[in-house]
Amino acid sequence: MQRTVPTASDRLLRARDRFVASDPGLVRLVSAVRAVLAIATTLGVEYLVATTTGTPPLVPMMLGAVVAMLASFGIFDATRAGQAVTLCFLALSMLAGMGVALLVDRNRLASLTAFVVVVFVAVWVRRFGLRFFVCGMGGFMGYFFALFLNLRPEMLPGVAFVVAVAIVWVMLLTLVLLPIRNDRVLRRMLRSFEARLAGLAGTVLALDGHAPGTAERERAEARLASLLVRVNEAALVIDGQLGTPAAVADDDAARIVRRAVFDAELAVTALTRVGPGALDCDDARAVLTALHGGRWDAVRERAGRVADRVAAPGPRRLAVDATVLADARADWTAALATVREGDSGTVPEDTAAPTVGEAAAFAPAVQLFGGNLPGSAGTVTRLHRPPDPGRPASRLSLTTRQAVQVAVATAVAIAVGDALSEQRYYWAVLAAFIAFTGTATVAETVRKAAHRIVGTMIGLVGAIALVPVLGPDVAVVLPVILLSIFGALYLFRLSYALMIFFITLMLGELYALLGTFTVDLMVLRLEETVVGGLIGCAVSVLVLPTRTRSAAEEARRGLLDALAELLGTVDRALRRPGPCEDLRAGARALDAALHQTLLLGRPLTRTWMGSTHRDVVHGLTACTAVAEHARRLARSAEGVSGTPALTAGCARLAQLTADAVAGRPVPAGSCAAVLDLLIGPAGGTGRGATLAREAGLLAAELPALLETGDDGPVPATVGRVRGPDGAPAAATVTVVDGAGRQLDRVTTGDDGGFAVRVPAGTHLLVAAPAVAGPAPVGEHVHLGPGTVLPDVVLTAPVSRTVPVAVHGPARGPARVVGRRGCLTHG
Repeated sequence: MQRTVPTASDRLLRARDRFVASDPGLVRLVSAVRAVLAIATTLGVEYLVATTTGTPPLVPMMLGAVVAMLASFGIFDATRAGQAVTLCFLALSMLAGMGVALLVDRNRLASLTAFVVVVFVAVWVRRFGLRFFVCGMGGFMGYFFALFLNLRPEMLPGVAFVVAVAIVWVMLLTLVLLPIRNDRVLRRMLRSFEARLAGLAGTVLALDGHAPGTAERERAEARLASLLVRVNEAALVIDGQLGTPAAVADDDAARIVRRAVFDAELAVTALTRVGPGALDCDDARAVLTALHGGRWDAVRERAGRVADRVAAPGPRRLAVDATVLADARADWTAALATVREGDSGTVPEDTAAPTVGEAAAFAPAVQLFGGNLPGSAGTVTRLHRPPDPGRPASRLSLTTRQAVQVAVATAVAIAVGDALSEQRYYWAVLAAFIAFTGTATVAETVRKAAHRIVGTMIGLVGAIALVPVLGPDVAVVLPVILLSIFGALYLFRLSYALMIFFITLMLGELYALLGTFTVDLMVLRLEETVVGGLIGCAVSVLVLPTRTRSAAEEARRGLLDALAELLGTVDRALRRPGPCEDLRAGARALDAALHQTLLLGRPLTRTWMGSTHRDVVHGLTACTAVAEHARRLARSAEGVSGTPALTAGCARLAQLTADAVAGRPVPAGSCAAVLDLLIGPAGGTGRGATLAREAGLLAAELPALLETGDDGPVPATVGRVRGPDGAPAAATVTVVDGAGRQLDRVTTGDDGGFAVRVPAGTHLLVAAPAVAGPAPVGEHVHLGPGTVLPDVVLTAPVSRTVPVAVHGPARGPARVVGRRGCLTHG
């Protein structure tokens, strides 16, 4: 077996792929570059304006730089018109914050009190959306810099002019000269997705080179699992980008790209599960090598060679998955070609045509936040939603809780920071305020405050070492400041500590330009930052805390809710065979819920002592496995006509999941009963068998998420009645034992479901339709607690029917089964 040695060119290409893969759409790189360009050019514009008007340039340049940073890094509107409106609101909010600071400047107590009010309002207005999030930051920064620059009331007209100049220039730069093209961002995201697929292929090759049980193989397996999660995140980012204006030609193109990316993700996941010996074939290794190198034409060619030359099932399966990957890439490339060529919105002929089920407008599974997946605020907002609409104060919303927390933290930080320094107390306030920005739980707030302290400590050492070397020369210091800003903004998503390191380095150089840099000043900044960070941590724990475990449990409920919705869609698709885009949309919604579950669950994987919390790790692993099997189940259900066993199994899984979401106990063994029902169909052949296997694998993983620890109530026998057309049917279900005694009688719910409680054994089950038309059916079946029956399908009417006699006295009126299978006695 030949193993090729990568050349220098191959290493360079793979290094480029790793860089592209680390930043989907190059969003971080582009944002950092745009911010540095905006700040640098705004500094130049403000300098020219100041020299022209004969005013000192220092204050205009500093204010212009702040406006440019906030504008270039905090505007997330999807359209240019929306961005222009937000920029105008940003200017007004900054001026409002400065105006409040100048009004109370001569009364210290009023100034400190107003600071607390400003931070409360700045956080509270976040409830109204991203635009108000930016306005809140603008108001806070306006107040802060009015104190930092010691502005006076007579300076307000000049400051307003400076802010207006900065806003106009940034608007011209970002909206006219350097606009963001959503279609180009989408293509870069797909390029990053391809790079992550290539990284997976390389990891599979590396994994095959290590013997089982070795430390190298364990590391490779851990990297493989991590890459699979990153591939899913990249696919989710692409799905969100598809919903932005002008990203694709039309909704049909968006659906084609979603379909292609979805298929590619499933194929590469299957490719990573190649069995032992699959890579012993040189041709099979050549397929992965070509994929690792990003040579897609070679992938298709070498996969065809495997199909022609190799008879072993392992390599042939690998070739099939690789061919699906190549076809998927060709599909999304063709769909995007309509945008590049300025087409009128028609879909290329070689791509799949939209179907009737795809006529609805395209809706992304997730709303991106600045080109990135959203944080935990959405999940925590659901957690703090008032339970009683008539009493909205019964549970404070997230924004109100955080506004109270920030106000308390600011008041304490002012008191303690003022004791350290009457002039620099606002550093402590800034540390406390920022600790609650972009966070929603105790763990996130504590982590951010700790990273800020660590980053400040490291930056302090760097500034003390670097400032004396560079000196106060503007030509030398200014590029270092801009590079520091770039490093801070580029690394923001990767490490908040590194961001603060660069910010502290930048401040040291800035103080050197102002002629105020001293070691004592930097140490004072560290002390104030530590004080503010510790106060923020204490307040997040003691004042209206949002516990991380509670937020993680809410995310888990969201995951199960999305799973129940997807399973319901699968059930409907099986009863009405045909293409259904809702399946992929539901799977992507489940992926968005999985992202939230992992985001909020990861802090719980480590205890306060640093040891691994194995139960949490196993739970997150089960969530990931459930999402993967649900993804495959959604793909397998397309165009499959469900048998009674398949539809019954999927409907029962949906019901069990919905019960768990609603807080109803799911008895142990409930999922095993569904698995027993699916074992028979899974042993067959064809697409129905594939779907039964995927549903069975899902049922095998679900007990870790659904079932209670104890046995709970004795589960009933459940089933569902369908009419000849496959729709739920209203019917009366009667169970009779061998002696002719009626054991139970119920009527079906709106979804055709029923539940009977009978002793274990073989009994006669009779379903009599409630309306004229279909004929009643009867069959001897084995019933018992927890049994899941295949769907009872009523037959079409016939000329003569033989009534089924039910002997024995009736045991009372039939019970009505609710929509979720709950029994109510008549």
